[in-house]
Amino acid sequence: MSREAAPPAGAGTVGRARKPGRWLTRWWFRTPDGRVYQRRRADVLAAAAGLGVVIVCGVLVANRLVAGPDVALFHRINHWPGWLDPPMWVVQLSGVIGALPLLAAAAALLRRFRLAAALAAAVLLKVSLEAVAKMFVQRSRPAETVSDVILRGNSAAHGLSFPSGHAMVIFTITALVVPYLQRWPKVLPWALAAAVCLSRVYLGAHFPLDVVAGAGLGILIGSVLNLIVGVPSTGSRTSSENRLQ
Repeated sequence: MSREAAPPAGAGTVGRARKPGRWLTRWWFRTPDGRVYQRRRADVLAAAAGLGVVIVCGVLVANRLVAGPDVALFHRINHWPGWLDPPMWVVQLSGVIGALPLLAAAAALLRRFRLAAALAAAVLLKVSLEAVAKMFVQRSRPAETVSDVILRGNSAAHGLSFPSGHAMVIFTITALVVPYLQRWPKVLPWALAAAVCLSRVYLGAHFPLDVVAGAGLGILIGSVLNLIVGVPSTGSRTSSENRLQ
């Protein structure tokens, strides 16, 4: 009677070892429903640019290198017509930190679980990086440092101004959400993000460099999270030119 050849020693162990590897590879590039995800070099560049913007703004503000132009631009925007107050106040609400968990819940309901995870993680990153930036730069609010400031709504008159938390939130959301949009709708989140930055200066809460730094930090957070969880591929297959391996 012939005997079946015994499996090579260690074959079971190799098979078990390969299964987690295959699972991780599948998660890295593809979800069970067939969606393909990629890591883009563009996000590496965006993260580096965002970090660079924050550093440059921090150095300029901490050393008061462009204090005059920054204050002059603040006054110009802050003194725009009063009828802009209601729409500006409404626009800036999209930059409150509560927008991140709300959008995370919405993304989970739509079964965009990677986006939901990234939006949830962004809450912790926003709070942590904002605290670090405030500690290093130590810039007070416009109402504490310059005259003729028009405070509108419930804008803060005291505390640290650099960077703008609202700008951080809305630019983080924009960096995370835009890869899921198609064609011209991609413009809308960027337009809203710019409007939020203008609204924070108009309402008297921040100087222009505060919102620019906040935008840089938001892009940094969003781009790093895109690299961690991946973004939807533009085609049925992930392009080798755009994928980071």
